[in-house]
Formats: sequence, structure tokens, C-alpha cells
Amino acid sequence: MIQEIHTFKKEIDSIPVPYDKLDAIIMKTVQETGVGKRTKILRKMGYTAGAAAVACGLLIGSAALSPAMASIVSKIPVIGSVFIQIGDSGLKNVSEHGLTSAIGMTKISGGDSLTINEVFYDGTRLSIGYSLETEKPMGEAFTMLRTDFAVNGTAAAFSGSDKQTEVTPTYRTGILEINSSVDLTDQFELGLALSTEDRQKKWDFAIPVSKQAGTKLIAIGHKQQSGGVDLTVSDLVIGPAGMRLTFSAVSEDQDSVDYLSVRAVDEAGHELGSQSGGTRSQFRDGKYYSTGTQLFNPLPAGTKTLTFTPHVSLPSMGGGVAIDQDGTETPVEFTPHQASGKTKFDSFTVTLP
Repeated sequence: MIQEIHTFKKEIDSIPVPYDKLDAIIMKTVQETGVGKRTKILRKMGYTAGAAAVACGLLIGSAALSPAMASIVSKIPVIGSVFIQIGDSGLKNVSEHGLTSAIGMTKISGGDSLTINEVFYDGTRLSIGYSLETEKPMGEAFTMLRTDFAVNGTAAAFSGSDKQTEVTPTYRTGILEINSSVDLTDQFELGLALSTEDRQKKWDFAIPVSKQAGTKLIAIGHKQQSGGVDLTVSDLVIGPAGMRLTFSAVSEDQDSVDYLSVRAVDEAGHELGSQSGGTRSQFRDGKYYSTGTQLFNPLPAGTKTLTFTPHVSLPSMGGGVAIDQDGTETPVEFTPHQASGKTKFDSFTVTLP
């Protein structure tokens, strides 16, 4: 469906439109007066149908020519919403209810254009929908875009994920899920620099972000110990796009805090799907201190209780790149982790208001 819309739009844009003749026809038609009731009614119907056809043609045909019109089109969910096209259930839900912010901001690097279509931020998640169009088929350098962030002009540390969908060899859509290590204000400017893996192409954006209302903060304050790990599950934020759980842990064993995860099950025994999350840790005074979040799918209607089960989930594959203060990159090979089996947390139940 996405590919059909993209191809159809290109075909429409290539059709020459005789604007001078079209304007003359419209003016002549509007100035004409009819005789008789039946003629007036028919002519009125003709005006209505004609106006609708002209409006539709201008809407589709001029979207690529007028930035203002492109912005308007980007607000129409069926045409402009990346969240509806490839998002998870939470993003589709907020997009269908008009809760996302349409951006429609495009930057070009070496002939390749990247557009920030929409943004959603409500305290549970910060999600960005984008589309990328290149002159030549995309290679491996486009598979995972590099990201750098700033908040109100100051560099900031974020983590997250990039989910891409290939529509054609030269056109992709994607969703960035961004996790901040610090609390964000209700309104801020997000500086976002995107680049290819080889850094040959780069697109810089300054995106206004406003927090959507409608979330509920539930204080939990649950604490327990297991296998030398001190765990605290602090709070839960529930919104139309999902549910975010925040926790922290302290241990002498880095794996025990870096790979903490949580399962969530409602009173009907239904396990909520987890969309994203992660932890950040620091080493000081002989211990690792971590903070983490986990984003779940929206709650089923009428949910009254949730049972959470923390656990250590060690990866079976991976790898990455370490970057020092000077920007020097060092490949990090994956080393399989061995579970000690000593860390086993108890489940606990939270009653929702």
C-alpha cells in the first residue's frame, strides 16, 4: 500500500497542469448565471463536484511543490503517517486519534532527502517517524543510521532503536524510539543529527517537541534483593501509546544490572508485549549502579491489576562499537555471558487506580 501511494504520487506530479487555462475556465464558470430553477440546481451541483475535483487535484499535485501544502498533507493519517504504516499498536493508536505532531521537515544531503514526518512524546515514549529517499539504491551504509542528540542546543545522551521498512530500493520509512537518561521538560527543542554508517551523508534537524497530556503516573516504590542485587521499581507511567516502567539496581556484578528486564501480566493472564527499553550503568565505589526503563504495549481496556516479574535476561548474540571522548571508535566483539543462576526475583502485583 505504501509503495502504491508513493508511485501514484510520482505519476500525478509528472502530469503537466495548464494553470492559466484552468483559472480561466473556473472564472468563466463562476461568473455565468443560469435561467430556471432546474438549471440553477444542476449548475450548483456541478460547481460542488468541480470544486472537489480541483481541490483534490491541487492537493495531490502540488504537495511536492508547496512546503505549506506538504505540511497539510503530512497531517492526513492515511497519506502521511509513518506510525500508522509501520508502527506498533501504541503508535498506531495515538496516530489514529490525532495525538501525534506532524513535522514535515526535509533536509537534503548529496541529493538524498530525509524527512521527519511526525513526532510523539507523552512521558511514556519519544518516537520519531521519518522517510528517506535516495537517488541510487541504498547500500549497507543506510541500514542503521547513526544518531546524535541535543536538547535546547546542549548535547544529550540518549539510547534507542531504529526500525526501518524498505518500500523500494530508493525509498524507506523508519521509526526512531528514543530513551533519555534524564527527565525531559514538557516543551523542548530536540536537535537530531542523522548520518549514514560511513558518515558520507548527514541530515541535521531542530525539532520542536511538546508533551501530550493524558498520561497517569503511578508510584510503586517496590524494593527487593536477590543474588547480590538491590532492585528498586520506582514508578509506572500509563498513556495511550503504551506503558513505561522505571527501575534501578545496584550490584558488584555488571551483568546483573545491565541485563535486567521485566515481564508484565494482567489479571487475565495476558502478557503485555514489550516494545523497547534498556539500562545505563555507572561504576563507582566498587559497584555498578544502573537505571532502566521498559516500554510495553497499551493496556487492555478495563485492566485492574498488573503482575511484574523482574529477571536477568542475558543476550545470546550481539556486538557493537565503543566510542571514546575523542570520537575514536573501537569494535567490540560479543562474548557469551554465563548466567550465575543466583539472581531470581519475586513477582509483585500493582493495583491500578
